[in-house]
Amino acid sequence: MNTHLPKPIFRPMPLVYKIACMVLIAGFVIVGLLGLILPIIPGVLFLFLAALLLTRVSRRAATFAHSQPWFHRNMHRWQASGGLSAGQRVKLGFLLSARILINGTQKLFSYLFKGPKS
Repeated sequence: MNTHLPKPIFRPMPLVYKIACMVLIAGFVIVGLLGLILPIIPGVLFLFLAALLLTRVSRRAATFAHSQPWFHRNMHRWQASGGLSAGQRVKLGFLLSARILINGTQKLFSYLFKGPKS
């Protein structure tokens, strides 16, 4: 598999967009950290979104992130999904959300009725 991605081009954003992005990043980090504790929320996804958004705001973060192999692999997967039509993206988002809801509900009931695993 060829994982070569072109070198990212960093384009500075206006201050208003940067502030809005920083608020979103803080929210994603909080939800991501909660997701690492709670089984219902996909924490890693929100932490990845926070990192992705941070690379759009900070040149230093973009340079660092794109030099990391794990980020590079996930970025390649993210860009590979760019070929989906809008309808396919909506369908994929719905299916992923349904799967997350089902898994979270199963884990919650398992925890409530069987107790925590020792």
